[in-house]
Amino acid sequence: MLGNILLGIVSLCTLISYLPQTIKLIKTKKSSDLSINSWILWVISSLSYTLYAVLCSRDFMLIFETSLELFFCLLILLLAIKYKDNKYVKDNL
Repeated sequence: MLGNILLGIVSLCTLISYLPQTIKLIKTKKSSDLSINSWILWVISSLSYTLYAVLCSRDFMLIFETSLELFFCLLILLLAIKYKDNKYVKDNL
């Protein structure tokens, strides 16, 4: 029971922590200040943790939390790649 509560808190914090970066990327359509290599490592880390949760744990909350983290890491990585050299966006949005 306590484990599920803690994983729920982790899931909520994960969602809250990735939302600002995701929203900023979508609004500004610029990612020149982000490190693509860093986000690639985050995706690999999140994918590994998700696979661990699915293959070894089979705990729904852990799978949910790791999948949520993987989704946001992938989304931010894809948006960062898409908007890496976007020269058509004004700097003062």
